[in-house]
Amino acid sequence: MDEFDILIENAMIVDGTGMQRFAGYIGVKDEKIAYLSVEKPGVDAKHVIDAKGLIACPGFVDIHGHADETIILYPKAENYVLQGVTTVVGGNCGFSPAPVGDYWLMSFWELDWWHELKPFKYYPPLMHPVEKVNEKLKEKFGFTIDWRTFGEYLDKVESKGMSINLVPIVGHNAIRAAVMGEDFKRKAKPEEIEKMKEHVREAMEAGAHGLSSGLDYAPGFYADTQELIELVKVVKEYNGIYATHWRRTGIRTETRREVKPPEKIKGIIEAIEIGRKTGVPVQVSHILTGYVIYPPPPPELLEAAAKATLKVIEDARKDGVDIAFDLIPNTTGGVFSVPRLIALLTPWLREAGSEEKLIENLKAEDYRREVKEAIYAGKWYSVNPIINPYWMNGIVIRKCKNEEYVGKTLGEIAKMKNADPVDTLIDLIIEDPGTLIEPKIVDEREVVTYVKHPLAMIGIDTFALDFKWEAKVPPYYLPHPNTYGAYPRYIRRFVKELKVLTLEEAIKKATYMPAQRMKLKDRGAIKVGYYADILLFDYNSISEGGDYLTPRKPPKGIKYVIINGKIVVENGKHTGAKPGKLLRKKGKS
Repeated sequence: MDEFDILIENAMIVDGTGMQRFAGYIGVKDEKIAYLSVEKPGVDAKHVIDAKGLIACPGFVDIHGHADETIILYPKAENYVLQGVTTVVGGNCGFSPAPVGDYWLMSFWELDWWHELKPFKYYPPLMHPVEKVNEKLKEKFGFTIDWRTFGEYLDKVESKGMSINLVPIVGHNAIRAAVMGEDFKRKAKPEEIEKMKEHVREAMEAGAHGLSSGLDYAPGFYADTQELIELVKVVKEYNGIYATHWRRTGIRTETRREVKPPEKIKGIIEAIEIGRKTGVPVQVSHILTGYVIYPPPPPELLEAAAKATLKVIEDARKDGVDIAFDLIPNTTGGVFSVPRLIALLTPWLREAGSEEKLIENLKAEDYRREVKEAIYAGKWYSVNPIINPYWMNGIVIRKCKNEEYVGKTLGEIAKMKNADPVDTLIDLIIEDPGTLIEPKIVDEREVVTYVKHPLAMIGIDTFALDFKWEAKVPPYYLPHPNTYGAYPRYIRRFVKELKVLTLEEAIKKATYMPAQRMKLKDRGAIKVGYYADILLFDYNSISEGGDYLTPRKPPKGIKYVIINGKIVVENGKHTGAKPGKLLRKKGKS
């Protein structure tokens, strides 16, 4: 045998399949693993890594990401590779950068400058003409949207190069926007559904692995189940997958008193029905409990509700539906961090033009009354007592001039003061506009219930970014800490501290299982013949580097990341290499 390109010596190998770890050697030749043994090979290597004291495992495979949205802007994907991610499944939640019609559908990353196209108070316009968006993109980033089909976008990504591997999925929201434009607040006509099916077929032919939906977001929110079934039938022709951000919150805009929040479990039942009627595998995205319990219950009841949600999925599997799920491994969600308390009043902050002016306005009794009336009428999703009467219990004060408040929820402070929660929010903003918060979206016992389940996979719900991105306009978005340290935190919390997973189980849920789910037959494990996507980390020190308030910090303990046989992270630093591949699905295989 010719010499290896890389030889990893003295590693403790966790191969990703769930098999017990073992001490051994890994040889890499060209792009693949060429040697795996407990014995040292009698072959030289161009580059030898002494991994004594380190764990060697497959690179993490993020089954629920949005890297496709920003990979052209951040091809080095520093946030992913520095936490050990080698492959990302993009196009989730119904959002993909293609197909594109006459309008560009806003995803999330544009929020820092979307207001420059057209001002707004409460909610940004969903879409703008492509020509208008291109003017701004050219000014800010030096590129334009010069693709229309899904295949054209994939060609663009491939031509630019990237550090990570990217698995493409086409988004239902993008397809609906391309076909229906601004006239989306209704059921699609039969001829429109036929046009949507053409887009699905084009995407699958170009290499998409399936279709995703985001049914809490426009325009997908307005689709009925039959529309989704018709589109997923096309996915069936290509043996693809259907990934769904299921209906669980309702449309994330104004919610009036006469509008009832959706019964969350019905969203999972709808996903099951789509899988049953099409025969396509269903991936439930970032699972949460399907049952709402009022008043807020003790942890034991939350755990029972999580188990009841899982039973619906288990029963569907017994009935022949190929359904599984992924989860975000924390209690604060994903995508963005919004740590400033004043950001909860973003519409009025936009209106005022500055924090100082907002504080002055809030001191006026009639203005304050108008703000309260708008909130209690359900006009602002982020503080909406109609859809969540206990919203105040999910906001934890982390930094405040009044140290008595730190560690308490806004609800607890309101109770202490015997005051209305919205009044408490306004008073605290006036008292200390620099107050910092952290949300509590889900109880950790629920997360533990899901993460232990044999079907559970890990998806972190974030973009490809650098360590500088932030929104300088309200609500002052920062990247969520998932962006930089979700997987190290996952190992730290669920393996080392809570001990609810063995290291072998945790690695399998984050590597081999997602790779198998996406039919990536030669990735997600350390096996001879598999692509050399390999992570080396220090088990004793692995941890996230940042937190919700200060997320933009690299994690700890990640030493080497190898992607397609090339070293992308060496001693915790990005080498600048871009050996990532666009992993197109091959036709109807």
